Amino acid sequence: MSFWQILGRLAVSSDGETIQRVSDNTSVSGDGTTYTRMGSTTMGSDGSMFTQMGSFSTDGSTRMGSTATGLGAVFNKQDDWANSKADKFGFDHNW
Repeated sequence: MSFWQILGRLAVSSDGETIQRVSDNTSVSGDGTTYTRMGSTTMGSDGSMFTQMGSFSTDGSTRMGSTATGLGAVFNKQDDWANSKADKFGFDHNW
């Protein structure tokens, strides 16, 4: 399992993979896979599917702030971030 660092609209894995968020509901990986978020479920154009359950994803990964333990958790939306101090300074940390 790779570890992911989320830097605003860009996520980078420990394996060198990248995912760029292009809109609130759409992200594109470096290999061309498009991920579309619908509510708590994210569907990949490669047939993958991840469902958010709190900070956990159905692939067994979890997200802690700007770090995720696997791909599915990269798409987990942190609802409390909109009220964080970072939001007041114009940083966009929601995924």
